[in-house]
Amino acid sequence: MSALETILSIIILIIIGYLAKYIGLLKTDDTIVLNKIVLNIALPALIFSALYSANLSNITSLIGITLICLLTGSIGGLVGYTFSRFRKHSKKTLWGITSASALFNSGFMGYPIILGVFGAVGLVRAIFFDTGSTILFIFFGILFALLFGGNYSAVAKRVLTFPPIYAIILGIVLNILHLNIGSLTPQILTYLSGAAIPLIMISLGLSLEASSLKNYFKEAAVVSSIKLILAPLIALMIIIILGVSGLNSKVIITEAAMPSAMLSLVLAITYELDIKAVSACIFLSTVLSMITLPIIITIL
Repeated sequence: MSALETILSIIILIIIGYLAKYIGLLKTDDTIVLNKIVLNIALPALIFSALYSANLSNITSLIGITLICLLTGSIGGLVGYTFSRFRKHSKKTLWGITSASALFNSGFMGYPIILGVFGAVGLVRAIFFDTGSTILFIFFGILFALLFGGNYSAVAKRVLTFPPIYAIILGIVLNILHLNIGSLTPQILTYLSGAAIPLIMISLGLSLEASSLKNYFKEAAVVSSIKLILAPLIALMIIIILGVSGLNSKVIITEAAMPSAMLSLVLAITYELDIKAVSACIFLSTVLSMITLPIIITIL
């Protein structure tokens, strides 16, 4: 299967999720259950399997991918913040747009695409990129707790009970220590990992909500431009300066071109930011990414 066919397959899965909601087969609330299955079971299995079996002799360069994500996301967030200040948005709209401009959907959308196009070795690199996005999420959680009087313990609890983080740690540690997990465990993990991609895509389709665009189209268009055009260009400039090449560069640019993360909506809900503005940014950037991602991957 070609890269384009892989992307189209994933897009069709997203459309299936959206149509299932549209015709009443599934409800938006079903996303909660699907996300719990993905985050707590399927995604950790996928992450652990990839890292446990990976060649981590080049872990220094892999950590560099995380740092590039942090730098690219920070610049994107700064551009979004500047735009929102220029538009004189309220404080809660400003920070909602800033987080939507900074955070990548490098896990929920990035993992399936990278795995499908670049295989398991690409997925390992995507995991390290997504770690950077997770760090940005934690940063915004702490920042918003300071700005809006949130509960620090709630932020800490969300981080400490985030199963993919433990999957990353365990996968790396057991790999480096060369610990044998037997023959049955990998088979079970393979079955669980297989559920991750279709569930993620269908859940993403269920989450898409077009109604929020009505009042925030301009904001969503600017954030989409930041995520889908500016961010991959920034990532490209960074990897050229640092001399990154090969598969690392391809994965970095592809992940940097992902739309706004669903986690930005989690932040908006948790800290009572402008949920409609954030939803509009996620919706439009996700829809437009179905056009831009195939183009970027084809160029790579």
